[in-house]
Amino acid sequence: MKFPIHIASPAPNYKQFFMLAGGLILVLAIVGQIVWPTLALQFGLLCLGAVALISIGIAKYLEPAVSIKLTENSIRYFHRYGQWKLDWRNISRIHIPRFYHQLEHREISYIGIKVDDLEAFLDNVSPRFASRIIHEHRDILALAISQGDINTAQAQINLSPFKLPSGFEIKGSLAPFFHQMILLERLYGAHLFIPFSGLTMPPNDIINQMNIIRKMR
Repeated sequence: MKFPIHIASPAPNYKQFFMLAGGLILVLAIVGQIVWPTLALQFGLLCLGAVALISIGIAKYLEPAVSIKLTENSIRYFHRYGQWKLDWRNISRIHIPRFYHQLEHREISYIGIKVDDLEAFLDNVSPRFASRIIHEHRDILALAISQGDINTAQAQINLSPFKLPSGFEIKGSLAPFFHQMILLERLYGAHLFIPFSGLTMPPNDIINQMNIIRKMR
């Protein structure tokens, strides 16, 4: 197996299309305002639409081209707002979390990763990412609320310091992230979640590949 292995992100797709389409429409709208001044309002609205398309294109340029990087020693997840890194030896399970609904098991659209030692993971997650992800994972908590597994109060962001088994206290933006990880692990057996929407490969194929590498360590 050749390393590193990169799993591309679909987020940057069509970035050039949005930029070119927005630029072309903007030029046509400006010309239209000059040639047909009586339709200035309509062409003004077209300009706004063009700017929106250009903005989407710029946002796509800012997205990472790679979602996941697999090396001999670790897995690294890239997000627009930061990243995390986890050694294979610090992973106890990789799976697609499930929940029980109407007498059957259903999957949530995430790859779940259970961490062995949270303290060892502490220095490998960016605070900016942590601040963002606690909001992005609200959909998972909303599912747990709808299933009756937790109530609304339990799903609230916990701003209190997070105490590690060693006694060390995590404060600031990382504290609510760690509180949420513990809650999600209790609910779905995973601390970290990678959304299917950020992958260009079938999730089960990625999980199989990850587990092969993990067992080699």
